[in-house]
Amino acid sequence: MPTLTAAPPRIVIVGGSVAGARTAQALRSQGFSGELFVIEPEAGEAYDRPPLSKEYLTGVWSRAQLDLIPGGWASVDTTVIPAHATALNVQERQITLSDGQVIGYDALVIATGLSPRRLVADDGEPIGHVIGTASDADALRDQLRHGAHVVAVGGGFIAAEAASVARELSLPATIITRRGTLLEGSLGAVVGAHIAATHRDRGVDLRTDARITSIARDGSGAVITLVGGERIHADVLVAGIGSEPNTSWLRDSGIRVDAGVITDARCRAFGAAGVYALGDVAHFYDVHSAKLRRVGHWTNAADQATVVAHNLLHPQDPIGYREAPYFWSDQFGEKIQVAGHPDQDAHVDLLTLDGPIPRRIAIYSHGDDDGCGAVVTFGWPRGMVAVRRLMPLEPTTAEMLGELEKLAAGARLVAAV
Repeated sequence: MPTLTAAPPRIVIVGGSVAGARTAQALRSQGFSGELFVIEPEAGEAYDRPPLSKEYLTGVWSRAQLDLIPGGWASVDTTVIPAHATALNVQERQITLSDGQVIGYDALVIATGLSPRRLVADDGEPIGHVIGTASDADALRDQLRHGAHVVAVGGGFIAAEAASVARELSLPATIITRRGTLLEGSLGAVVGAHIAATHRDRGVDLRTDARITSIARDGSGAVITLVGGERIHADVLVAGIGSEPNTSWLRDSGIRVDAGVITDARCRAFGAAGVYALGDVAHFYDVHSAKLRRVGHWTNAADQATVVAHNLLHPQDPIGYREAPYFWSDQFGEKIQVAGHPDQDAHVDLLTLDGPIPRRIAIYSHGDDDGCGAVVTFGWPRGMVAVRRLMPLEPTTAEMLGELEKLAAGARLVAAV
């Protein structure tokens, strides 16, 4: 481990979810012995967010199973301030909080994440549930216990997972999306259509290419009117219409913000010295594509935390962040895992490997060299381990497929799904 060089005496982390919690852990594990503060409005310990729309929403997981730091914040000698950051003065190195406090810092880590967008009713006020915090999930879980028609608006993972949970609880579920199929924006039309078919097979009423003209309150529920006049009643309404980076408190600070906090490959924010940003809120420079990217996935936040901690403590020996794209979704008891970037313009093969247990995969190919840009596995965690091991080597599609065929106990490609 490099020798600590001019480590800042006081580090303040704004945001206590995955990015913030992993940064605190990494700082302590890398030898930081100074003051460490986390500004986080939610009371309690740091907790994991992906399971909120999956295991936690079904009731399979308890609140304790979401905890990110064994032993809590105290185990990493961290002081938590339960407030929102409302303003930043980079000249004075001070943060103003919602409770009126002003806290100074020597180094600042921005890990404020995203806030889910809300649906708006005809009266101009927000309506329906979002799944951004444990409190959000608690409120939705409580309604699901009483039995209800669940309507999820949006074509992404939140809507898909909410509908999956509803059907697992034997509740009627409808998804309304403007897209041509489910998850089209994330995984493309081919894989999205396959997942959409699974939802329909499990009883989800999937309305694609649908546009909402109004949302009227109806007791505790809502009536949604679509173009064409069809009305759909929702006992429980869930919004899965995307999120916005939490950057409003940085207004007039001088920190560069555009679809997130802009950073270099070392996670350093532009506009002030000693400020870093990571996780969902960071719009970072990706060395692979030579472009700015904002990635809202768990592994991205956790991996960037190690880089941020190192660069804070070893400024004379900085390292860059090289993304290893990976995320997952749990739907109808099946883990859908994705490695790489599922490019919308890539050629996609949706395949079955025939073996003792048939394995379904999707491979995204691109370029003249038939390079493998991304792989999706369905219910095959071991296969994804191999995929993630091979991805950094930039394999061709044929090389990736050959390795997966060998792994699937002598399986061979027999058919498209």
